[in-house]
Order: sequence, then structure tokens, then C-alpha cells
Amino acid sequence: MQTLALFCYRRRWWVLGLWIALAVGVGAGAGAVGSSYSEDFDLPGAESIQALELLQERSPADSGDSLQVVFAADPGSTVTEGSNRDEVDELLAELRELPDVAQVSDPFEEPRSTISEDERIGFANLVLDGIAGTDVTPESITTIVETITDATTDAVQFEAGGPTAQYATSQEPGGAEQIGILVAAVVLFFVFGSIVGMLTPLLVAIFALGTALSVITLLTHVVAVPEFAPILATLIGLGVGIDYCLFVVTRFRSALHHGATKEDAVRRAIDTSGRAVVFAGIIVCIALLGMFALQVSFLYGVAVSAATAVLITMIAAITLLPAVLGMLGPRIDRWRLGRKVPRDPDDLSHSTGWSRWALRIERHPVVATVVGAAILVTLCIPALSLRLGSSDAGNDPEDTTTRKAYDLLAEGFGPGFNGQFLLVADIEEGVDGEAVLNDLAAELEDDVDVATVTPPMVLPDGRTGLMSVFLNSAPQDEETTDFLSRARSDIIPAVTAGTGVTVYVGGITAIFQDFGDVLADKLPLFIGVVVLLSFLLLMAVFRSLLVPLKAAVMNLLAIGAAFGLVVVIFQWGWGADLIGVQPGPIESFLPVMLFAILFGLSMDYEVFLVSRIHEEWVHSHDNTRAVTRGLAVTGRVITAAALIMFSVFFSFVFGGQRVIQLFGIGLATAVMLDALVIRSLLVPGIMHLIGKPNWWLPSWLDRLIPNISVEGPAVREEEAERELIEEELGEAPEPAAR
Repeated sequence: MQTLALFCYRRRWWVLGLWIALAVGVGAGAGAVGSSYSEDFDLPGAESIQALELLQERSPADSGDSLQVVFAADPGSTVTEGSNRDEVDELLAELRELPDVAQVSDPFEEPRSTISEDERIGFANLVLDGIAGTDVTPESITTIVETITDATTDAVQFEAGGPTAQYATSQEPGGAEQIGILVAAVVLFFVFGSIVGMLTPLLVAIFALGTALSVITLLTHVVAVPEFAPILATLIGLGVGIDYCLFVVTRFRSALHHGATKEDAVRRAIDTSGRAVVFAGIIVCIALLGMFALQVSFLYGVAVSAATAVLITMIAAITLLPAVLGMLGPRIDRWRLGRKVPRDPDDLSHSTGWSRWALRIERHPVVATVVGAAILVTLCIPALSLRLGSSDAGNDPEDTTTRKAYDLLAEGFGPGFNGQFLLVADIEEGVDGEAVLNDLAAELEDDVDVATVTPPMVLPDGRTGLMSVFLNSAPQDEETTDFLSRARSDIIPAVTAGTGVTVYVGGITAIFQDFGDVLADKLPLFIGVVVLLSFLLLMAVFRSLLVPLKAAVMNLLAIGAAFGLVVVIFQWGWGADLIGVQPGPIESFLPVMLFAILFGLSMDYEVFLVSRIHEEWVHSHDNTRAVTRGLAVTGRVITAAALIMFSVFFSFVFGGQRVIQLFGIGLATAVMLDALVIRSLLVPGIMHLIGKPNWWLPSWLDRLIPNISVEGPAVREEEAERELIEEELGEAPEPAAR
């Protein structure tokens, strides 16, 4: 790391030029080829996917994604009367001529099952010529949706409904990240006390993130990347990028204020905080890429995008940033308020709030441990009620066409018409499949949760049957999930057993439920892989068994607490009105992705805190004073970093997309809990209680694993700083024998 630091310092203009050339090059490339986002969604063995594949094989025209053309006449009139019906027929005819439209049903064809009883509301099913995001572009779907909504007149209202319409019309949280950047700038100013000190980490992080987003755009031509992945990559990359730069700049300023030259200050910063940044970034990438262990292709592009953002911001923090710091030198403190140079966060030559707090934890480790554990365990309890699924269009903003279509369908037919189940039957040759399906339809109609079942239809090949089931409950309701389980395990087998007819339950609602079940089954493997790899890396870094074990347990508690808060807000609805969401299930993929991100981010603060404690331990071999010093020195910076990351994450709550709001709340609360409860209470409290065994590693294992240093040789050159810390903590009682 020293070699890298000195190269970036001595060749700082070359390094800056190379970064600018890289940013311009990938930016130009991304602008030239554009993006190619796609939803590569595959769930091998899932029943809903089997239904889709059977339909694609036997009747391709019926297998594409679909959306609903919902129409409603003014109160007091009907959609079936003269001019109103003409408007509907005219729109449907126009839609049939559009590209990527395979077919559009006729709602006025008998028995008119898609016209409400009062004939004021109706809908037609529009089937696409393929899968949205893979075979059909979002732009094409947007054209279809705009054609529908533009047809609205004074007499008839037209809206587009269904998940496919949501996919094309969902709003990006534009400008949300600007709120986070603004708050981060305020926090950085209070940390460094100068405009230059504030702008340096901010601009480097934003520059690196912009480069990363261009790289992600290019990657969409190689990897199937869903359209929301760059939003998530921005959320993560911006948070970690500013934090990584903050830690490096803090160490750089500390060295300068203790008399180091520019070159030595850069070398020390990269050889200490820079090393911690590298290991923290590696752990975040491990956690994100651990999603490949789930073997769900939909998540691969998300993992690669987020890991790319973290990797590039991490590299910028240890290459571009030292070059910039070499150019600035003492000017890092320019344009400050007041005449005095702002106090160095690492300077403990006088009493500080964090030094007093560290001494208090040293004297009362049991209280700190019990209080911290009680807070986290309490917040984890709601997570036991976590219900996975997929929120429906009832959670969309009220002014969107998908929400209007949802409300109209619920008014005219009931909430279940917003998420039908499509039953696809595989009929053996020579079997009277129609009779079996009629019996099944009768059984399904007797179910308490079923509103209606369409008459079964056997395709001309005689081997494929279709019917749709509409429920009384909305797609996201728990009753819908219960019915799906009951239909698959009880109702359908009871009718079709031994008949030569195999029925698969499909449709978008069933697909999302199967997605959740697949992820839930593989979640233990995923957690095990991520925790094990992180444990091994921390064990090699800190030469300890208990430190990485404690880190894993603490991080799991923080993640559980974040899940608990997500359940309270998004599932139970406590305070949901404040952010404009409706209560519903938690998106199926959220626990996996949230775990990957949070585990990596939690390890960030673990590395920064414990590396400083370990640095003190190596120097003094006094566990009590090492823990106290480490907390006293890093507490202020870690808290500032957490506040920055909290601001970035929480800003996405105002973006309007429920999924992004889920991530924003989950990540923001977990980061603050990690900094304020785990790093400030639990970790130092537990390490005080354990004592010297914190740093125990069996000799045979010590010989086997590689010796990786986070602190680097530069720590031996900081005796002046240590003497100042000694003065601050000199009045502390002698550590008890452990």
C-alpha cells in the first residue's frame, strides 16, 4: 500500500489524467452503445414457470406478458351504449396494430365476463409478443400505455393496469440522491470545518460513481441487468464512496496536523485507512456477489452492478484521492469558518465527548452490553412476522395509470381481478380433458376465496387446457397466498389424480410467490457462504477467533433489527402514511439483497473500529486501553460516516418507488443502529468483558492462515499521536487483570 500511495502522490497529475481519460472513455462508450437492460427471470422447477414454459411451447400467442386495458364510463352511463362502445372498439383496434402486440381480447364478446354487472367498467386483456424487458422493450410498452391513456375522453376513461404496465411506467427516484448529497455535504463540513475539506471526499466519490454507472451501462450488454439495478448501485456506491473517502481524508489531516509532510501524510493515510478501505470494500463485494450462490439469474445483474459501484469507488479512494490530496496538502483546511484550524477528530490531547464515552464504557461494560443487546433483540422481534410476496398496484401513487386501473377493477369486479391465477393443463392423449377441467372449475368455485372461474378452454391440439381464477382478495393479501398453497396441495390433486391431466398454477401472482419460496429455501445457504467468507477474512486480518465471530453475530442482529423495522412500517403500516405507502407484503427478493448489502456495510464499520483497536493492541498488548483508545479515536468519524450513509439511503425514501423505499428504510436504519448501538455500545462492551482472549488464535491455525495486515507499517511512525492519546486517557483506572 505504501508503494501505491507514493506512486499516486509522485505521479499525481498522471493519476488524475488517467482517471479523467477512463471516465471520458467509458462515458463515451456508454453513450454510443446505450443500455440494454433485461429481466432475465428464471426459477428452475417452479410450478408457475412450468406453466409458462408449457404455454410457450403449446400456444406461443398466449404466453407473452400481458396488461389490462381498463375503461370506465361516466357515472350514469355504460360502456356498452353507442358512442362509448365505439370509443372502446376504436382504441382496441388501434392497439392491435401496434408493434409487439400479439392479441387483444374483445370485452363485448359473450358471455361478457370482463364487463361489470352495472356495465360501467370493463377491461380487455392485451397480450404482448414476448416477455417484457427481454423480448419487448420498455419503450414499446410505454408506447402501448400512452396510447391507452391518451384515448381518455370526457365520456370514457382509459387506464393501463397490471405488472407489465407498472414495469414500463414506474418512476425513477429522480433527484432523491441530491438530498443525500446535500446532507452529506453539511456533515462533512462539520467534520472538517472547511469548504475544501468538505468538497474533496464528496467530489471524488461522485466522480467515481459516475464512472461506475457508465461501466454498468456497458455491462448491460454482457450481463442481464434489470432496469432498477443502477438505482440500487447509486444508492450503495454513493454511500460507501463518501464514507471511504472520509476515512482516508481524516487520517491524512491527522498526519498533517502532527507535523508530517504532504508525502508522508498521504503514505500514512493510504497505509492505514486505505488498507481498511480495501478490506471493507472486499467484504462488501463478497457479500454482494454471494447472491450468485442462490442460483437465481434475476439477481446476478443486480449483484454485479452493485459490486461494480463499490469496487470502483473503493479504487478511487486509494488512487485518485491520494493524488488529489497530494495536490492540496495543507490547503485541505482552506476556506474555513473562523480563524482556528478545526480540531482534528483524531486529536485527543484534550477531553472530548467520545473519549469520555469510551471511558464510561470501559467502567460499565456489562451495562453497555445489556442495553445494546436489549435494543437490538427488541427490534428483531417484528422480523419473525415477515411475510414475503409482491406488493400490487394498490401501492402505486394515486396519480399513476396503474393505480387508477387497479381502483377501477376493484370497484367493478373486486380486488382479485388485479391478479388472476392462470391454470395451464397438460392433457394426456386420449383423455377427456375438458370434463376434468370442468370438474376442477366447479371445485374451485366452491372455495370461499374464489370470486369467479372462467369456463375452461381446451386448445385445438387437444392436449392443453386453460382457465383463469379470480379471487375475492387482492394479489398482495395473505388470503391469496393461502389459496395458492391450498389449490396446489389439496384442490387440484383431489380432482386430477389418476385422470391423465396435470394442472400447473401460473400467472404473475403465482410467479412472485414461487420466487419468494425459492429464495427462502436458499437463504440459509446464502447466509452461510457470506458469513463464512467474511469470518475467514477477518480472522486472517485480526489473528483472532472471537473478533470475527462477534462481528458475525452483531451484524446478524443489526440486519434482524432492520428487517423488524421494515416489517413494522411496510407490512404492519405503522407510520406508512408519512412516506406515502400502503401496508402489504415485503418483496420476495428484499431479504436476500438487503442481507447482502447490510452485512457488507456493517463489516465496513467493524473493520474501521476494530482495526484501530487492533492497532493499539499490537502497540501495547493492553486490551482494556486498546478498546478504549480505539473507540475514542474512531467514534466521531464512524458516527459522521454513518450519518452520511444514513442521509444518502434515507433520501431514496422520497423517490416514490415502494421497492426503493424498502431499501432506503432498511439500509438507513441498519446503518444508524450499527454505528450508535453496535459500534458504540455492544462491540466495546463485549470486548472489555472478554479481555485478552479477544486476540487468541490457536498456534496451529495461526501458521496455516495468511498474515494480512490492515494497519501496515506506518502505524509505528505515529508515536506523537499516541502520546497525545496517552495524555487524554492517563486518568483512566488501571485495567483489571483478565
